[in-house]
Parts: sequence; structure tokens; C-alpha cells
Amino acid sequence: MSKKQISSSSKEVDTRILAIHALDNLIDYIQALDPELKLDEATKLAAITLHSLPKLIQENPLMVDKFREAAAQIKSKRHNTHANN
Repeated sequence: MSKKQISSSSKEVDTRILAIHALDNLIDYIQALDPELKLDEATKLAAITLHSLPKLIQENPLMVDKFREAAAQIKSKRHNTHANN
């Protein structure tokens, strides 16, 4: 495996870990809203929330703009990283 492949693989792992932490935070938040929910129930509600998220974002033009801005920043960082290598 080349150094570039290892670096890319490491970034993917780091990003997945970040997503897992975000999901854990959502589950914790759901359980804080309703402490009687069991972990599997809160996890199911988190999954339902994630499934409905695209529609919720689409219905809110401000959120669509925020996502586009965030995507542009991410891409800009990627391009700046490639330009420096």
C-alpha cells in the first residue's frame, strides 16, 4: 500500500469515526429528551431522523444554503491541500 493510499485510508477512517461520534451525540440527545427510551429505541429514532433529514433540509432554503456553503468550504480545503502537495 502506497503512502498516498494509507493517507487516504486514514482520512476515511477518521471521517467515519467523526460520523459515529455525531450519531452517538444524536442518540444521547434523543435519550435526554426522553430518558425512558432504551438505547435501541433511541438509536431507531436517530435512524428515522437521519432518514428524514434530506426532506427537512430541502424544505428549508436557509439550510440548503448552509449545506452548500459547508460543502464549498470542504472542497476549498481539499483543493488547497492538493495545491500545497
